[in-house]
Amino acid sequence: MTKADKLKAAKAPSGVGRRQVLMGGVGMTAMGVLGGGAAGSLVPARAAAQSSDAASKVVIQPITERTTPISKAKEPLPFDVVQGIRERFSVPNWQSAGDDGVYVNMHFPSFNPTDVVMPSHPVRELERDIRPELPDMTFTMEDGSQSESLDNYVYGDNRTQAVMMAHKGKVVYEAFPGMNPWDYHIWMSASKTCVGTLGVILEREGLLDFDEPITKYAKELEGTAWDNVSVLNAMNMASGLDIEETTEAFSDPESWIEQYFGTLFSGEGTEWIDIMRAAEPLEGEQPGDRFRYSTAITQALVLALQHASNLKYADLFNDRIYSKIGAKQQYMVGLASDGTAVGGGLNMTTPEDMLRYAMIFTPSWNAVSTEQVITDDLLRRIQTLGDPAAYEGSTEQQYHAQWFGESGQRNCAQWDCVFADGAMFKHGNMHQGIYADPERDFCAMTFSTTPNERPDYTPGYLRAAAKLLAGS
Repeated sequence: MTKADKLKAAKAPSGVGRRQVLMGGVGMTAMGVLGGGAAGSLVPARAAAQSSDAASKVVIQPITERTTPISKAKEPLPFDVVQGIRERFSVPNWQSAGDDGVYVNMHFPSFNPTDVVMPSHPVRELERDIRPELPDMTFTMEDGSQSESLDNYVYGDNRTQAVMMAHKGKVVYEAFPGMNPWDYHIWMSASKTCVGTLGVILEREGLLDFDEPITKYAKELEGTAWDNVSVLNAMNMASGLDIEETTEAFSDPESWIEQYFGTLFSGEGTEWIDIMRAAEPLEGEQPGDRFRYSTAITQALVLALQHASNLKYADLFNDRIYSKIGAKQQYMVGLASDGTAVGGGLNMTTPEDMLRYAMIFTPSWNAVSTEQVITDDLLRRIQTLGDPAAYEGSTEQQYHAQWFGESGQRNCAQWDCVFADGAMFKHGNMHQGIYADPERDFCAMTFSTTPNERPDYTPGYLRAAAKLLAGS
């Protein structure tokens, strides 16, 4: 019996937050390389931590320590240390966000096959206008208290590696506590915004119809429950399928999501697609009803984008976006077991090139491009694509209140949170983040290797900085 066959008798429960997996001390077999708020994996961490008394749980203890100052990541490691990291590499080791995890996040192609796209256009240098008021700024947290200062937080013990902010096309704040400006880093689920943006671009070009079933384009999933999921509902993470990334699902080694992540990287060939084909509908829920986070949905969109454009994902992203933003360094994306790009979580760039990407969503797009990649109508489409009713009451909405001290209005086009004023944010595992605030002509990014059990307050600083600089 194949893994896909076994899934017919193993449904993944839904309704509990992804972050609770680590916050509650419960492990997972293959979670969150990609997850916006939870941990992830490249290979399953299976029965070593199981017993007959705990068959439904895989308890993962952090393996590495966090004793090395994050600033040491700026320096080359001795050869024997690097060899040790390679020998110790495992999902629990990486996902504990310890000293080894810092290295993996900055050298991911050493551990997994990767597509590379080199810059093909002239570099657009970003001007600096460093604002002296930002390092001391604070924001009002969810409980009404004031946060510590931005610099205290960024340079504190939470293992932030890079933060950059831009206002009116100029860099106004930059900090690199744990990496050099020229180093690259994995985006984790902030990568998903690229998939959503490409979807909207292909819709404008007439290559993708959001009202059609996603299987019109993702032929690999045709003849399954995915036939009932429109491209629109996939774009908004409202599939109506039993594939949500939840605590219960990640605690059950036989659940759909466990099998999915376990084969996405360590399976053979297209085995992960067989698991995708075995997804089943949620009882009593229709596609579009509720925002339920799942990287599998993003990967279904990657399949659709490749067929609709007849380009592999890395080439499509480069052609429509990356080649037009004056990038200084290469773009990279990790690959699944069959060579499909994992656009749902494995982008890699330098901090500044990620900021250049964020800037195309602002009025100062011309600071990085000679062409308005995200036109006004495209931006409005992205900002309003989601349904506020599907977002209301979701687990993700609760995260946003913690991160920002306020909640958004909806999720849209693979962005986790869109506020009523049009500002957009996407979170990534181990506290990556991207923020674009068109109304305030502001954008920002952050890289980190922070344990997921720690709350992430960086998003609150980004939004507060936008308001401070814009005077609103």
